[in-house]
Amino acid sequence: MGIGTQIGVLAPTRLPANSRVHGYDKQLRSKALLEDIYTKLTGEYNTEKKTIPNAIIMQISDGSLSETEDATITMKLKLRDAAVYGNNFAIGAEELPRTRAMTIYRNNMRKVVGTPGYGKRKLDAEAYGLFEQHIDDLADYAKEHEGLEIRQGFVERYSENLRHGDTQAVCVPHWNRNIFVSGNPLRTCRPAFSTNLATYTQNIVARVLAAGGGNIAPTVGQTLNQPNLSNASNFTLQQRIARLSIPGLPGGMGFVLTMSELQATYLGDPAWSQRNLGSLYIARTQLPEKVMNWPGVLGAYKDMLLVVDPRQPTIAVGGSSAPYSLSSGFMWPGEVDERSRDDENTLDTFFIHGKGAQWRWEPEKLHHIQQVDDYGAIVGHGVALVRGIGEAIYTDENGVNEEQFTSILGICRMPNYV
Repeated sequence: MGIGTQIGVLAPTRLPANSRVHGYDKQLRSKALLEDIYTKLTGEYNTEKKTIPNAIIMQISDGSLSETEDATITMKLKLRDAAVYGNNFAIGAEELPRTRAMTIYRNNMRKVVGTPGYGKRKLDAEAYGLFEQHIDDLADYAKEHEGLEIRQGFVERYSENLRHGDTQAVCVPHWNRNIFVSGNPLRTCRPAFSTNLATYTQNIVARVLAAGGGNIAPTVGQTLNQPNLSNASNFTLQQRIARLSIPGLPGGMGFVLTMSELQATYLGDPAWSQRNLGSLYIARTQLPEKVMNWPGVLGAYKDMLLVVDPRQPTIAVGGSSAPYSLSSGFMWPGEVDERSRDDENTLDTFFIHGKGAQWRWEPEKLHHIQQVDDYGAIVGHGVALVRGIGEAIYTDENGVNEEQFTSILGICRMPNYV
């Protein structure tokens, strides 16, 4: 060896790629789902006594209706004619019943997945339990889809499945009958309703522009702050929204208001919004245990239980001048988020739920379906049901003069929070 040459052990080289051992964790992970607030808020509608349950969603459970194309629910209005005074004759002054009717619909909904029944492809994935989990995921999908349908009903009247096939012609999406636009005074907070969707859409955007001083850009005054909450509370009285029995609220009666986590952030920072809720706010810990344990409960304000819904929908404004367009955005199953919340022109929403705010008719319950092909080498699994979910819209005996006494769609904004 020459002078200065280093003597040492040669560093080992990596094992050739084709000889390396690869390991895999056989524990299959699943992504967590956002909790759905509506799971505990369903009650049975009594078709004999015609009683609306003390719940947001009234489940139509009469089995005799299952074979009908649609069904009618009748509401009797309270007596309203003048009484007979003095010595005037009562004969001929009899008040006859006045009613309003609501039609409900149902349609198919199926979700299917494909799996191998046997063979190499089944063996390849067997260690992970991949296809077993694939089938089990159908249950989560069905729950998420039901939550989607409920939110669609509050925003656009009808669930997704009713907008297709046999019911497509009669279940045409239309914005909620009762809309409250934040940032406006109580007298002008409601867009003029129209059965014409294009006209109603322009009226809604006009109220949004008015709240923003003629600008479509969001402002702090359009968030769900104390003045807007107070006006929304009074708006429920103006629209005669039926109250729920909610222990812990003043008088034990009131409404459930759902909002996005963004509105909860604005509302919870009085230094930013400069509109705190003051002494009328009831902290979550002061509510009865049953109500306190509902998913997402923040607390209460006046006659409204405040609840955060991480799946709260949005409405996107299209166009820079009239005529504008509006399109709804929802969280779809599998965390497919179509709410466009990064666009400042997108409108946030909140719901005020009254008693029987929505109907839910499911004459054919969720059940498993299966399709076997190629001598069992391919097996399709799925879930199926017949259901309809929608806004409770009542009309007179001629099917016109719509009325809705059960829910409000609120519109608010999402300015940058800094």
